[in-house]
Amino acid sequence: MTTFSEWQRGEGSHTASDYAIPEDARDFQGERAGFATRFLASAIDIALVALLMMGIWLGIEILQLIFTPGVEVQAPRAATLVVWGYVFTTFYWTVAWATSGRSLGAWVMGVRVVNRKGERLRFPVSLARAAFSVGFPIGLGWALVSKRNRSVQDVVLRTIVIYDWSLRAPLIIGSKRHS
Repeated sequence: MTTFSEWQRGEGSHTASDYAIPEDARDFQGERAGFATRFLASAIDIALVALLMMGIWLGIEILQLIFTPGVEVQAPRAATLVVWGYVFTTFYWTVAWATSGRSLGAWVMGVRVVNRKGERLRFPVSLARAAFSVGFPIGLGWALVSKRNRSVQDVVLRTIVIYDWSLRAPLIIGSKRHS
């Protein structure tokens, strides 16, 4: 049995951060995430970007109605929306992966993107991975046949998507950080 002070200092069998992770998920902590989890995380992110774009469009519509009443406003073309969706998603994933290693979808699904050493992605790698993921989304399908659950983007850029329910950004997988 571990005393509270030992547990707080991380001297017992569990550290304080271990108790923040759901008990059923502890065995998967640090393991490579599978296709379904990654697909759902991406779907959440894409839905978030779509809502953002609809909100921006609605805001523009409202401003035009206020400042130019009586002028008919045309909806943007589908191609324009697709291009802006790609731009927003690329920017969003770049910032998310370069800062914490996870987007909102990744946070909900309990996954994080790290480099092959288990460290946070650097900005250029994060940008390349985001652009690659947006431009070639079918690359995620490779995780279905890969023995190591890696997408084409992971193979090319040497990244890994792991299960990680901890709230802090990783320095290195498995290293203990004392606050």
